[in-house]
Amino acid sequence: MQEQYNQMAIWQFQLVVIPKKGILEKFGHVPEKLQIDYKEREEYYYLKEENLIEEEDKFTDALIQDWWSSTEIQPMEIIHQIDKNVRRSDFGRDSSVNWKFYSSKVDNDASMSINKETGKIENIRFRADLREENFKFLRAMIGLADKYEWLLMDMQGNLANPDMKQIGRLIKSSNSYKFLKDPIAFLTDIGDGKLEIE
Repeated sequence: MQEQYNQMAIWQFQLVVIPKKGILEKFGHVPEKLQIDYKEREEYYYLKEENLIEEEDKFTDALIQDWWSSTEIQPMEIIHQIDKNVRRSDFGRDSSVNWKFYSSKVDNDASMSINKETGKIENIRFRADLREENFKFLRAMIGLADKYEWLLMDMQGNLANPDMKQIGRLIKSSNSYKFLKDPIAFLTDIGDGKLEIE
């Protein structure tokens, strides 16, 4: 499944929710990092759009791996929980639910994809605005992940337990944090090719 939404503000830190059960079933343990191959992913979707690959030729990486099929969690239960923390948006399809809160000071959002055939969750992602005081939304989502025994993965494939200290380490290595800490240095490094846009 291709990314539901690609546009994000630089101060948003994106995390993918993965049930720990799915990771343990695949690996037998929790690795520190999962593979995300952006170059291969881009090439695959280009070839698919141009009808240059067969339907059975599938591309799979950590972002589109089926982590959820063996879980018993019902989408409505999670939708209700996320509704408590961020306003539901009016965009999306029958197979997706989106949340968005935007003001001049805060920009948090989340999305959930639901498999049309099975009715099960396919993926959950959220983007936390690092400008938000006390990281209220981020802390709420970490709490939700802790409650349901989920892991959180950043866009480099790094896995973390739902713990603010572990997530804090991922944040400090992100472009979002680097930009907020020193926008001029960040933009200079991007211009000089020292950093890549996530």
